[in-house]
Amino acid sequence: MPMETFPKLDDQDDFLLYLRNNNYSDQTIINYARDLCIFAVFLYFRNTSFINCTKKDISMFKGYLMEGNHLKDLDTIRKNDIEKLRGSGRLVNSQNGMITPLNGSNFEDEYLARVYSKVYGSLGISEYPQNKAARKNGGLDPVSINRTLSAIRRFLKLRISWDLPIPMPPDAIEMMKTEKRVKKVASEEDLVRLIESPMQFEPDEKVALRNRCMLEMLFATGMRISELINLDLEQINVKGKLYILGKGKKERSVFMTDRSLSWLNAYLRVRLKFAFTDPDRENEVLKMSDLLTDRETLEEGDVSDPNSDLNLNMFDNDNRKYIKLIEDYRESGFLNSFDSPALFIPFSGRGANKKDARISTNYFQDKIAEYRRKLGIQIPTSAHSLRHGFATYLAENGASPAALQVLLGHASLNTTTRYVHASEKYAEETVEKLHPLQH
Repeated sequence: MPMETFPKLDDQDDFLLYLRNNNYSDQTIINYARDLCIFAVFLYFRNTSFINCTKKDISMFKGYLMEGNHLKDLDTIRKNDIEKLRGSGRLVNSQNGMITPLNGSNFEDEYLARVYSKVYGSLGISEYPQNKAARKNGGLDPVSINRTLSAIRRFLKLRISWDLPIPMPPDAIEMMKTEKRVKKVASEEDLVRLIESPMQFEPDEKVALRNRCMLEMLFATGMRISELINLDLEQINVKGKLYILGKGKKERSVFMTDRSLSWLNAYLRVRLKFAFTDPDRENEVLKMSDLLTDRETLEEGDVSDPNSDLNLNMFDNDNRKYIKLIEDYRESGFLNSFDSPALFIPFSGRGANKKDARISTNYFQDKIAEYRRKLGIQIPTSAHSLRHGFATYLAENGASPAALQVLLGHASLNTTTRYVHASEKYAEETVEKLHPLQH
C-alpha cells in the first residue's frame, strides 16, 4: 500500500509539542504519541478521517485492539518496501524504525523526530519488539485499551480548548469494564529468593552483581522500575538517601537499607571498570584510586564465596570504598568524564559500549520473569511487585499510610491505602482468632 506519510491524527504534532512546552516528561509524551499513532493507524486502514470518526468507530477500535489487529497493521507499515516515509519534515528508515530529521529542520521537528522514532521503533517489527506481551497474547487487555482511550480523550479536550473541531465529546468515549482482582504480593520469603536469585542463575559475575543490586534497591526503597533505571552515578552516596524524580516530575527522597548499600558497593567495583568504552582509559579510573593495587583481586575475586577476602571487604559497612570513590569523583568533577552517567549499564548486547548506555526496562522486566519461573514462584511477580511488597510489609509492620505516601511518591493518600488494605495477613489472622467455628 503506497503512502507518503505515516498515519497521524489532525494536529497530533501540535498536541505533543503542547505537552513538551508544559514540561511533561519525555516518557509521558512518547506514551501519548504511541497511543494516538495506534488510533491513527486504525483509522487509516479503515479509510476514515479523524474528524469523521464516530462512536461506532470507537467501539470497533476496542475490538481491533483486543484481537491484536493493530500489530498486523503496524507491521504492514514497517514492512513497506518504501525506503523513506515522509512526515512533517522527517525521514523514516523503514528497516529499523528510526527517524532522522531533514537538513534544516527546526528544534520542534527534531524533537518530534526523536519521539516518533521511539514510537515506531517499539510498535512495529523489530528484532527485540517491546510489545512482546501483546504479540504473545494476541491483543491488549482492557486496562491497556483504556489507557489508549484515555489518550484520545485527552487529545479531544485539548482540541476543545483550542476551539478546534472534534468528531465527538471526550465523554462519549466509553471506557471498557475491567476485572477488579485482589492485588497479590508474593510472600516475603519468595521475594527474598527472587532478590537473591541472580547470584544463582547468572553465569557472568558482572551481570549477577548488577541485577542483584537492582533487585535489592527496588525492595529497599520502593522505587518504580523507571526511577531505578534512570538513576545516575552522581545521585548515590554512602548515607543511602537518594533524591529521585518520579511521576509528574515530582522529586522525593528514598532511603537505602544497609544491606542494599552493601550490594551497591559490590556492584560499583564492576561498574567503575566500565567508566569508559575505550579500554585504554581504564587506567584513568585506577590511577585515581586504590583500585590499582586491587587489580588482581578485582579480576580474580569470587563474590559468590562468602568466605573470600573480596566478599568480606565489599560487604563491610564501615568500608564502602567504592561508593566513597563515586563521591570523590563527583566532587572532583571526574565523574562528568564517564561515558555514561547511568548507574546501571549493559555489559553486552546492542546497548553495550555506547555513549550514554543504560539498562532497558524491558530487559530487566524479562529477567525478573525469568528468575520467577526458575524459582517456581506461583504469584505473578514483576518489578512493581517488589514496590508492592515494600509497601505491604512495611504496613504490616506498623508503618503509617502517611509515611508510605511520602516514600512511594503518591499524590493521593487513597492510592497508598490500597497497599495497606491489600495485605491479607490481617484478614487471615482475624478468621483464625475470631471465627466461631475455627476449632
